[in-house]
Amino acid sequence: MQNNINSRSDATCTYENAQVRKEWRSLDEATRKSFTDAVTCLYGLPPRYMTSDQASSYPGVKNRYDEYVATHINYTLNIHDTADFLAWHRRFASLWEQDLKNSCGYTGVLPYWNWAIDAQAPQDSPLFSGDEYSIGSNGEYISGRSSTYLASQDVTYPAGTGGGCVYSGPFTNYTVNLGPLDLPNYNNVNSSFEYNPHCLQRDINPWFTQNYNTYTNLTQTILDYIYIETFQDYMQGYGENNPFGIHGGGHWQGGGNMMDFHSSPADPLFFLHHAMIDNVWTTWQNLDITRRQNVIYGTSTLGNSPPSADMSLDDSLPFGFVTDEQQVFGDLMDTFSGPFCYRYDITP
Repeated sequence: MQNNINSRSDATCTYENAQVRKEWRSLDEATRKSFTDAVTCLYGLPPRYMTSDQASSYPGVKNRYDEYVATHINYTLNIHDTADFLAWHRRFASLWEQDLKNSCGYTGVLPYWNWAIDAQAPQDSPLFSGDEYSIGSNGEYISGRSSTYLASQDVTYPAGTGGGCVYSGPFTNYTVNLGPLDLPNYNNVNSSFEYNPHCLQRDINPWFTQNYNTYTNLTQTILDYIYIETFQDYMQGYGENNPFGIHGGGHWQGGGNMMDFHSSPADPLFFLHHAMIDNVWTTWQNLDITRRQNVIYGTSTLGNSPPSADMSLDDSLPFGFVTDEQQVFGDLMDTFSGPFCYRYDITP
């Protein structure tokens, strides 16, 4: 990988000067604290790109962070099970990272969470210890809950290890203003951008990580699928034997806000999870850089429903309230070019 990057004649981003994204537990305590402080700062900033004329259509958007959540809600059906799923989320996370730096003084790099390390008991991960150097605790434990049958995936899963509000550490007093739209066993909103203030909820559930986010799942995703269409399908969940994939498993193990298909960015854990997904994609690309760097497959609608045209690398991708700069699909395929200059460390 290093030789491939540095051999590019026009490269201003090199292996040596690229920023290095690290796994959460590899960060020192000061960096962890500055990261969560910057996220809290983003909550306190006013909306940047939502105009006063748009405010009545987006009553739940109260701050800069909400603009990210609203954008994800707005484009949910055009950024999942689509050709641009990986590239769109890569850019979405990097724009959020830039905001933490430019607007809130964060000097570090977006961390990722390697959930495979914690697959057997994610609730015990240092990520959720609830101290000031964590990303906040699990949700308050709610007893007496039964298993849930999820008809869309034909899966029955047990209750998690929390269920209520985050009760210690960063984001304890954070108010989520948007969603949920499609969350089992919760009171979902009636309209997409309704103002619905509530606490940040988590329900860390090892059933999902044990079944979909182990090292076996991770290596199978990277090594067993050489074509982008099957790689994407397996990652996002495909077929009765893998209804969630490592992407869905990482969301559903978080419970609470992370489980909502639309408003999941309301939990900052979303961005650490998607940095890991991006890490997986980057690793897959670098295994055969010539064939995989710029390969895409699919349309712009979820499951091609309704049917839409195949996407191309010349297409512009929408980012709503996140940025007013044009984002071209083909510019988002390489973490060493376009708007990017970063790489991942070696997973612990």
